[in-house]
Amino acid sequence: MINKIKVLAADVDMTLSSKSSPLPKITIQALQELHNRGVKLGLATGREITEMEKTKGIFWKLGFEFDFIIGMNGGMIYDRNLDKTFTMDMMSIEEMKEVLTFLMPIIEEKKVSINVEGNQLRNVMNISEDLLDMSKRRNIPLIDKTGDIDGFCEKPVYKFLFRTDPETTQLIRDQVEEQYKGKYQTIETFPGTIELMYSGFSKGRGLEMYCEWNQIHLENTIAFGDNENDNSLLLTSGWGVCLKDGNPNTKALADNITDYDCLDGGVGHYIFDHILNNKDVEF
Repeated sequence: MINKIKVLAADVDMTLSSKSSPLPKITIQALQELHNRGVKLGLATGREITEMEKTKGIFWKLGFEFDFIIGMNGGMIYDRNLDKTFTMDMMSIEEMKEVLTFLMPIIEEKKVSINVEGNQLRNVMNISEDLLDMSKRRNIPLIDKTGDIDGFCEKPVYKFLFRTDPETTQLIRDQVEEQYKGKYQTIETFPGTIELMYSGFSKGRGLEMYCEWNQIHLENTIAFGDNENDNSLLLTSGWGVCLKDGNPNTKALADNITDYDCLDGGVGHYIFDHILNNKDVEF
């Protein structure tokens, strides 16, 4: 068990909170206690860092904002206290077209749903009419570009997101690895969802960079996650914890597993039971 904690980094979806659900009360209380003891708290997400991510503290009624955010699975970093940022390069339009052209036989045959992140681009392929209608009602309309590679690749983006069945996601991953020899990486973020982006970035590397910026030893960090895109975060930190209802492979590499699942406040319970109520842990 870790004996000194200076930094806590946690994935958001299905780790701190389940999708579209508020932060569990016990997790709010636990984060507030750590904040009061001077622990630097950060989010580690696959999403692009926007004002929405920067104001999660207000949204969750914590009474403070997070000290740092690792976004885009390590492709973006924001340090609130240093007012410092890092942002990876976007894929060019030419690279986007090349990837989609290469994968189009699979995309068309399996009706793989695709969207992107970056440049506020809302182009999609093979999205259901229900989701298209819902996006319009929420005033964030998606634009159907199914089969139109040139129209889809309108602006540079950070990554592609593919949603399909497990067999097809594995086929896409194998094809990308064979064709591009490490130029791109594919990462599972949810069951049935993989993301394609440049290689060389990870949540673990993002944590390393934050600690380098602030002269903090990685051995004094703790991290929480639930899925494959959190693996590097858990392995890089001084103590990596997977959620009880997390991916079996992620649970296997973690230093420990929460006693409660995400919806029941697994992170909050773990912080109280193993950190705040542990007299051997320093801050």
